[in-house]
Amino acid sequence: NLFLRFKCWSIYNFWRQVGVSHAPEIPIIDQAYSKLSTSITVEWAAVTGASNYLLTAQDGDMFIETVVTNSPGTVTGLKAAVLYKITIRSINTGGRSQPSPSKKAKTEMVLPATS
Repeated sequence: NLFLRFKCWSIYNFWRQVGVSHAPEIPIIDQAYSKLSTSITVEWAAVTGASNYLLTAQDGDMFIETVVTNSPGTVTGLKAAVLYKITIRSINTGGRSQPSPSKKAKTEMVLPATS
């Protein structure tokens, strides 16, 4: 029905003009790695419309979140020699995306100093 299509298009354009936005697309993690015992660095491709990204490192019931503006981003405050499940969400004024598919990354082990 042509009238119904026109009406839907008009409503869509109205909401677009008044600034209603939607959460951005889900980012995809390219890689997650650790070079230190207390942090994991995450790399991903930028998502159009995202202003920030929420990185999450989860170990069982414990998780740490960090907000960053672009890739690469680093989650700090982690425990040494622990395998973490890493996810990322993109953020804008319309909200947060769903979490990305997860990647696993293990923090480095702290080696004792040698004398």
